[in-house]
Amino acid sequence: MKKITLTSIAGIAIGTMMFAFTALAATTALITPTSVKVVAGQQFNVVVSVNPNGTSDYAEQLQIDYPANLLQVTAFNIGSSWMSLSQPGYDSIDNTNGVLIKTAGYTGGITSLTPFGTITFTAKNSGSAPISIGSGSKAFEKTSQSAITGTGAEATIVAAVVAPKIVPAANTAPKATTTDLTPVTTINGQVATATNAQVAAAAVAASQSAAGSSSSSATTIVWIIIAIIIIAIIAFLIYKKIVGKSV
Repeated sequence: MKKITLTSIAGIAIGTMMFAFTALAATTALITPTSVKVVAGQQFNVVVSVNPNGTSDYAEQLQIDYPANLLQVTAFNIGSSWMSLSQPGYDSIDNTNGVLIKTAGYTGGITSLTPFGTITFTAKNSGSAPISIGSGSKAFEKTSQSAITGTGAEATIVAAVVAPKIVPAANTAPKATTTDLTPVTTINGQVATATNAQVAAAAVAASQSAAGSSSSSATTIVWIIIAIIIIAIIAFLIYKKIVGKSV
């Protein structure tokens, strides 16, 4: 049976502590805000930050995964003091497969939480769109590199509300006929409407007035004829008297 000595116990303890320290020192990434609610067609921004947790990182490679059917990357702005590495495999935006890869170095290194860059997304369709730290993310330390893990975000996309089209109502009012037309007249140059009863009364009054005028004209003519006859008789009698005296 193998004896467990104090030296072996100390070695195990030191190894465990070193492992724990290494685990705690792993670089992590964070996407903020962690929850976003937008409308389809709308743009929004998220910020990706990295945290070396006490170690010194001189460069980071971030892979961001997102559903290409719901989101599209329209822009990426690197954070202040970062220097982008624009080479194939280190800098790309793939909106077909939903993968963004950005790599950049930081002069003097970072040891605490530092914004890495801002991603601008455009919401394409309604649904729930997770934005996560991809497995290809790496932290480059002075003499080694390690994988970056972290917390992603969730974008909830709602469908855009389409305003209903306003269709003008069909004109179903019946066409006016001659019997529906309201007679009009003028009073002192102003147009005044009249009801059918008023029109009928006016017509009767006009008829009576015309009849009265006709009757008055006939009476006048008769009296003129009678006057002519009387004048003729008087003239005849005077003439006869004058002639009789002459004889």
